[in-house]
Amino acid sequence: MFSMSFFRQAILIEGGLAVAAVLVDLLFSLGLDFWGHCWCDGETLLQIAWGLFPPAAMYFVVQAIPIPALRRIDRLVRELFWQHMGHWKLRQLALVAALAGFGEELLFRGLFQLGLSNVLGVWFAVLVTSLIFGLAHAVTPAYCLLAFLISIYLGFLFVHTGNLVVPIAVHALYDFFVFLFILWTPKKT
Repeated sequence: MFSMSFFRQAILIEGGLAVAAVLVDLLFSLGLDFWGHCWCDGETLLQIAWGLFPPAAMYFVVQAIPIPALRRIDRLVRELFWQHMGHWKLRQLALVAALAGFGEELLFRGLFQLGLSNVLGVWFAVLVTSLIFGLAHAVTPAYCLLAFLISIYLGFLFVHTGNLVVPIAVHALYDFFVFLFILWTPKKT
């Protein structure tokens, strides 16, 4: 039986989400113009920097709250990280984080949110997209809720800037930040 490394699976899945988003747009002639919503200039870099601050700060706040459901999420994430990713090189962590940001945001913000906003209106599209995003990340009920909330934030960033690069970069940098934090903090027993 063919066995694929977790790294290759992560690359294929996260990258595949971007391919799926583009293919759905093309196959159904949705005309969502993902690339027309992507640019990078000095303002974009500032928006990314400012956009990254709230989720990074919230990560530390959530780490400090002694709620059992949040502690379970932290233990689970750390366990999975050390089981599958703890031996990776920094470039592997960076690549998976970058592909997660690119693939998931192209799918959720680019395809779902942009597509649904044409039918449902902008803010209802953000809510529906965030519900789908939360359910796609439903490792535990609390994790589903946190993913729903971060998705609303990423949806807001896209609505506010009109630029997919901002939620893509914030998502990717946040994931990389969490990977590094787990990697560089002592393993909890």
